Amino acid sequence: MSKLFISGGVVIDPQARRSFCAQVLLEDGIIAAIGDLTAPQDAQVIDARGLFVCPGFIDPHGHIDGHVYTGELSLLQGITTSVGGNCGFSPVDLAEFLDAQESFPIHQAEMIGMCALREAAGALDPFQAADENQIDRMAQLCERALACGACGVSLGPAYTPGSSILEMQTLCRIARAHGKPVSIDTHMNSMTDLDSLQEAIDLAAHAGCRMIVSHFVYQYGVGVEDEALAMIDRARGMGVDIVFDSGMYKDWCSSIGAALFEPGVMRANGIELSHLRVITGEHIGEVPDQALYAHLRACHPHDAVSVNTGEARAVYAIARHPLCMISTDTGAYLPGEGHPQIAGSFPRFLREMVRERAEMSWEEAVAHATCLPAEILGFETKGRMRVGCDADLVLFDPATIADRADFPGMGSPNAAPEGIACVIVGGQIAARQGQVTGVMAGRPLRG
Repeated sequence: MSKLFISGGVVIDPQARRSFCAQVLLEDGIIAAIGDLTAPQDAQVIDARGLFVCPGFIDPHGHIDGHVYTGELSLLQGITTSVGGNCGFSPVDLAEFLDAQESFPIHQAEMIGMCALREAAGALDPFQAADENQIDRMAQLCERALACGACGVSLGPAYTPGSSILEMQTLCRIARAHGKPVSIDTHMNSMTDLDSLQEAIDLAAHAGCRMIVSHFVYQYGVGVEDEALAMIDRARGMGVDIVFDSGMYKDWCSSIGAALFEPGVMRANGIELSHLRVITGEHIGEVPDQALYAHLRACHPHDAVSVNTGEARAVYAIARHPLCMISTDTGAYLPGEGHPQIAGSFPRFLREMVRERAEMSWEEAVAHATCLPAEILGFETKGRMRVGCDADLVLFDPATIADRADFPGMGSPNAAPEGIACVIVGGQIAARQGQVTGVMAGRPLRG
């Protein structure tokens, strides 16, 4: 029997929004006891004096999708569960994918993605709607994926601008029938477009499904965030089940070959070459001119760029909303490449929103990162500091927790954060003081 005993820390119960001094006993991967306890003789003791002890963070929007190095970077920032398959991109054979994730740094749940379904059904042109036969095939594959353990459906109209309302409605209805949520990377029709958000609201209302608007700050953090949040609140007041996730950076990123970077789409969204920075590949750190842009699109379409079009105030206005799940939008990169969100998102959230800006309490902030996504995504035994729940915990120092990652050319995007003393996955110590231990206790979350 595996036992860990955490002594001397301050426990944060995110559901009750309270903190208290207590010991925590973990046995065989679950929380066995919380209170005034004595350490069993056969338990490994962790000294948590000066630390908060809380559930491991849940990332509702990532793109780890089985990439071990990216999983380790998430682990080091306190994430113990990540949801992949977002923005419409996922494996199509979810049974095969989930079977391969039995030993991983963190737990993974996976959505089935619309873009992947379109491709599998033969709808290869992102600017062309799928036909009736292709939609039928997409529906069959979606049904199979949900039956095999997909935790929801992800729509990616930003990457397939030609996707029809019928395609998305069909997938939303299937998700609703399975009792699963839908996430959506909304259309990018223009820089200050809110019609795309109304489209997401209408889809949720039509299908009766739970809709999660992905990386809200990247979609609407350009001066329209207050109106966008008001739209969410009005829709919920009318009975529409719509929520959102958002990160702690104003600069978003994607592959340069994506439809998002077609010249017409860039013009409609006010994206100029001066807004871009290459974050992978041989031109990493460069701001492209017209020649480099054309070269990357033609020869290196999978190289990623960051896009600096957002507003800093929007990050905080969105993150403090009571329905905001904190997310990373992390992706699979090589060491030294990528967006700092892959290593810094959750420590940055705690540093800025609590310690520096006093936008919320520690208890409220931890709730945004734990029990809120657990409740929205249906993870009944995660994100909670309760006896019988999963022993996925993070121990951090409130005085020092901080992100250290930065964009290529400005710093190291994969720099591990400070102030996270220990991360426990499945009752085992998976990371300690900024280093992974090699424990692979993460498991696939089916359904």
